[in-house]
Amino acid sequence: MRDRLRMKHGTCLGSLCLLLLLAQCREKEVNPVTVPVGFLPEATIAPSARTLPRGDTLWLDLNFSDSLLDRHNGRRYRVRPQDVALQSYISIQRLTGVGNLPVGIAPSFRFVERVGRAAAQGTTTASLQPVYDGSRYRARIGLVPTQAGVTAIVVRLVPTDSRGEGRFLPFIQLPPDAEGREQKAVLGLSFYDINGGKANNFDLFAQHTRAFATDPGAGPETILYEQHSTFTVEVK
Repeated sequence: MRDRLRMKHGTCLGSLCLLLLLAQCREKEVNPVTVPVGFLPEATIAPSARTLPRGDTLWLDLNFSDSLLDRHNGRRYRVRPQDVALQSYISIQRLTGVGNLPVGIAPSFRFVERVGRAAAQGTTTASLQPVYDGSRYRARIGLVPTQAGVTAIVVRLVPTDSRGEGRFLPFIQLPPDAEGREQKAVLGLSFYDINGGKANNFDLFAQHTRAFATDPGAGPETILYEQHSTFTVEVK
């Protein structure tokens, strides 16, 4: 009986030591560092004048490589449709004055599909589907306003499913950080860079709605959204 008790005690003690050893190993494990990756493909909208006669056409053009710029680190990563489910969309709103909420007017626009597809999907947004030829994304869509007013056109790149931003991007391989820790890429906010952010009539935008990009301490996402992804025009 004593021998059995000794054996049982020894087994329990051995199991306890094993559990303690495993716990110490887990404590030494270092979780990977998540690194946000946000894409910044180029787009153009022309003509870029501040005013446009009602019924005239604004041409939205996309023609960029699938080697997309990461706005965080300046590197480029190949991003194909099968790598991550992203979709482009267009938001169209009439600006009604500082302090007033914009009004969605996407259905008031006609869409001329030369390359790719576009269609109003609701009061504010329209789908935008560029063509992918294995190395480049291309679209040429005419935007024809039928109503007068100061209009903001936003072009964005967003996830297509509920996982949204923050999902892992296993097709992007990152080296260890300076401390030797594993780094894993996760999807961050992505934007289109319309006209290089230089001919988007931001001053007109700021005159007719509350603009945050020029506030002290404005974050990079706010600046990209208002000054790079938004084009403003007064339709007369």
